[in-house]
Amino acid sequence: MLLKEGYKVDVLSPSKLSIAAFSRLTHRIPTVDVNRFPIDYLKQVDQLCRQENYAAILPTHEEGWLLANGKKFLPTRLPIALADKEQFEKLAGKIAFAEMSDQLNLPIPKWERVEKLESISLPYPYWLKADYGTAGRSVYKITSKEDLARAADVLLANDEKWMVQQDIKGEYGQVQAIFNQGKLLAVHSSIKIASGAGGSAAARLSIESEITKKHVEKLGSYLKWHGSLTLDFIRVHHQFYYIECNPRMVEPANAYKAGVNFPKMMIALSNGSYSQPDIGIGKAGVKTHSLLALIIGTAERTKSRKKILQTIGQWLFKSDSEEVLTPVWKDFLSFIPLATITIRLLINPKSVTKLVNNTVKDYSVEAAALKNI
Repeated sequence: MLLKEGYKVDVLSPSKLSIAAFSRLTHRIPTVDVNRFPIDYLKQVDQLCRQENYAAILPTHEEGWLLANGKKFLPTRLPIALADKEQFEKLAGKIAFAEMSDQLNLPIPKWERVEKLESISLPYPYWLKADYGTAGRSVYKITSKEDLARAADVLLANDEKWMVQQDIKGEYGQVQAIFNQGKLLAVHSSIKIASGAGGSAAARLSIESEITKKHVEKLGSYLKWHGSLTLDFIRVHHQFYYIECNPRMVEPANAYKAGVNFPKMMIALSNGSYSQPDIGIGKAGVKTHSLLALIIGTAERTKSRKKILQTIGQWLFKSDSEEVLTPVWKDFLSFIPLATITIRLLINPKSVTKLVNNTVKDYSVEAAALKNI
């Protein structure tokens, strides 16, 4: 979606085996592990920005928070559309987002802080959530006293803050948006139609965005948000209940196929050239998927070779949904991670646990830098 616009994409990643390393469309630049060496990571970004004429930097995961907090280590005129650290702190944690939602009367499931396990008043089932976490990690469904007792060991093992939130039955989805100092520029909504690791959306269906547009616009306008913002929701019939906030852009391919090119908009916003007068809204009814993510999700849930093969058969030649992560007919090198991981999981489906844990760690430190070709 960016190469068509004339950009070269450099992917900053510490992993030699990231998907970006197996693509003719992107160039991987090795970085230090931001989790262990955050200051060194910022200095490396600074050095790259001084050496290369990047049109924009697009934070794709949690490094956005670091860039917002580490501005003193970066060039003054960094080509990035990013909220400041005070805005991030109001949304980055699950507890902070729940408090903000209550303040703005955004619909969310009933929740409460966890001070002591015996003080939880919500009825079963509910979700026990660490204040910070990604890709479905540090989230536990509690259906009984036995579940809660098992989770107690996790709570006592660290000093993380925790909350509980009522479980509600419905469709999981996300609303994505871009803001310019609180002004909504574009919005797109989709629901999950098949799961990846940790229950993530490995296949999506775009939906009508009028209600979700109203809600995310209210939040972004109140915070004078700048850059990208994503809200996770549960849809129950025609009601939306928000369960989490990602102060960044999530997977943009479904929006792109539905007519909203978020990366292109973010580049224009980053370098001050954004000029589109109308709010961009993704059209409904568009399906996309990632076969690799679907295979990993199936292995994580079932540990079954048969189920993995069934997933491949169901999605490999699915005509009404487009592959967006490893489109081998456009980018033949992407076949390498797809085939390697599939063979690994067919040989040993239980190895998915280590694979997912390593993937989540790597996801948290990737960013994209773009320059004109």
